[in-house]
Amino acid sequence: MITTVTLNPMLDKTMCVDSLARGQIHRALKLEMVAGGKGINVARQLKCLGVSVLATGFLGGEVGSVVEGLLRKEGLSHDFVDSGVMTREGVTYLEPNGTSTAVFEPAGRVPDSGVRALKKKINDLVRRSTWVVCSGSSPCPEADDVYHEAILSANKAGIKSVLDSYGRAFKRGLEAVPTMIKPNRQEYQKTFGKELRSEKEVRRAMENWLRAGVKFIVITDGAKPAYAASRGGQWKLQAPSIKTVNPVGSGDAMAAGIVFGLEKGWEFERCLEFGVAAGAANARKWPVANSTYEEIEGLRKQVTVKKLK
Repeated sequence: MITTVTLNPMLDKTMCVDSLARGQIHRALKLEMVAGGKGINVARQLKCLGVSVLATGFLGGEVGSVVEGLLRKEGLSHDFVDSGVMTREGVTYLEPNGTSTAVFEPAGRVPDSGVRALKKKINDLVRRSTWVVCSGSSPCPEADDVYHEAILSANKAGIKSVLDSYGRAFKRGLEAVPTMIKPNRQEYQKTFGKELRSEKEVRRAMENWLRAGVKFIVITDGAKPAYAASRGGQWKLQAPSIKTVNPVGSGDAMAAGIVFGLEKGWEFERCLEFGVAAGAANARKWPVANSTYEEIEGLRKQVTVKKLK
């Protein structure tokens, strides 16, 4: 079983409107709701690939109950901790031409009791897992150490871990030495206060993380080429050309695809191909993290993977 941890989930609403104008009253043509959050997206994509997966993290209040109901409806196994605060909502206004405008509520402050309960929950789940995937932002300073302790628990249990976050939660998680990290360039800047302006700087950052003990590194940059590294080398990755419908969750689908391959025992280069293809497959349709193996594999051979010297 793979366990995913989402500290800052969200009830993700999409409202379809004829057009969006500031200062006007709008009546939505259609409303769609889905359980949102990076770790939930990773779990959803892994489930679509036939992997046994369980999502955990914080949920709270009436909105949290709605999110749990949506997870039950889609058959996604979950075991969340009551945060004691209302789970946030996000609303995306979608226009017929594909333009989308999103507004996300701020996260609530989780009390220490909720943080302690989640740490215990993760420690218990680790004993039944092969991977722990820590994805997304932290809702408050009190929760910034959760990923760090989750990775320490994974290391102690001899299982693998993924860290995909930013800010203090990412810094603290790094100190525990996860198996794999997957930041993007913007998250790197938010975390360390400096940009990765060139390929040379990206490669230097990856080399530093490898020396620190991280085994697999992926640095993404939206539709631009991504970079990856392991003890076997470094690679530059380019996704296939597609018509983008909804890029939300593509990084999460990519992480799920890479973990899927590593769990299967594939060579890292093939895992990268499959992960990049999973991100592209996600972006070319509206539902998030819902691509089949066949859809992803159909794009895998169109991914360009260049090993760097």
